Amino acid sequence: MSVLVVGASGSVGSAVVTGLVERGVEVRASSRTPQKLSLSAEVRVFAADLNEPESFASALETVDRVFLYADLAEPEALIAAFASAGVRHVVLLSSSSATSPGASEDFNGSRFLRVERAIEESGLAYTFLRPGGFASNAARWSWGVKGENAVPLPYPDAVQVPIHEQDIADVAVIALTSDTLIGRTPILTGPDRLTLRDQVAIIGEVIGRTVAVIEQTEAESAAMLSRYVPEVWVRQIIKDWREAVGTTPVISDEYTRITGAPSRTFRTWVEDNARLFR
Repeated sequence: MSVLVVGASGSVGSAVVTGLVERGVEVRASSRTPQKLSLSAEVRVFAADLNEPESFASALETVDRVFLYADLAEPEALIAAFASAGVRHVVLLSSSSATSPGASEDFNGSRFLRVERAIEESGLAYTFLRPGGFASNAARWSWGVKGENAVPLPYPDAVQVPIHEQDIADVAVIALTSDTLIGRTPILTGPDRLTLRDQVAIIGEVIGRTVAVIEQTEAESAAMLSRYVPEVWVRQIIKDWREAVGTTPVISDEYTRITGAPSRTFRTWVEDNARLFR
């Protein structure tokens, strides 16, 4: 069996590559900028662009399964290229936003739904991994923690169930190395409901400093975020925070049911990435 990991430079994709190599699977990895990848010597690396399906021709030769992330403007052509090359199973890193009411009209939910539908309509076997918010989103606070021991936020009491990216990768590896998750769409979360304020406090506890929360207006937050992310994402991030205040998001047990292990906590993610904040 041969597996192609598309987007191997990402935090989840790179962990998927590592997990597959540890299981002795023949792994290929693709990236728009393969020279930036730092992977095991046994991994074959290919230059390929998601927006240019023909660029995947060499990478797909004799590949059985593909790990794919859903950052695709027009997924239909690429999925057709997978099917033509003989791929039989696609494991998609989708999002729980695809299951939200009104997802088809929502910027975030609709882009995931379009890729899911393209795969379903292709006739390929599939597994759609639908994680909630990543614990690694907290990495955007690193500059504030290191510079001012403070994190500016418009909605610090927004509630999340952040998931460690390694949990997502663990499930992806199981999906890519067996048939047990074919046709499945597991929603994946961390084990704890935490406000953004809670998450900031945990970062402080792990690094041994008190980290304050500075409350912002939406306009102040938008001005700050727009320096780092596109405007459409600024609106989405703030909207998600606003709508999460006072909520009780579902905690999924899918990770434990699939792997037999407890899901990793947000504190574990911070401990694994404490260098970002020191």
